[in-house]
Amino acid sequence: MIAMPAVSVPRPARTALSVPRGYVEYLQAKLLEAEASLTAMSEKYDRTKARFDRCYARHGITPEEDIVNYINAKGMNPELKFWYAKVEHFQREVTAYGAALTGLDAARRMLGDDGYRVPEHGRARNNRRALNRAG
Repeated sequence: MIAMPAVSVPRPARTALSVPRGYVEYLQAKLLEAEASLTAMSEKYDRTKARFDRCYARHGITPEEDIVNYINAKGMNPELKFWYAKVEHFQREVTAYGAALTGLDAARRMLGDDGYRVPEHGRARNNRRALNRAG
């Protein structure tokens, strides 16, 4: 049997990730906007919750003294629910825009594109703290 040389099939050249600079800048701007809004909503929620806690503490309803009534009162407070929903909304936005920028940067690195680099983006400074709140 005669060994046939392996025929090398030409592979298509890798295509560089072509992401318009304007789109990356748009995502960065939206991420910064979402981070600022998350910070603002977290502060409003914190102020509202502090006011709620002071009000109910005057009646002896605190998490340490009467957790059942505290949780019930907190669950029925429409203002706390509203601000907490806003915090959650902006947490999702920060996550979405951050993931999009991270994905674009990862794709660029995988494809070996030496062209436009997607700059690093920051995280919301209070993102973890806001996630640990009970709604």
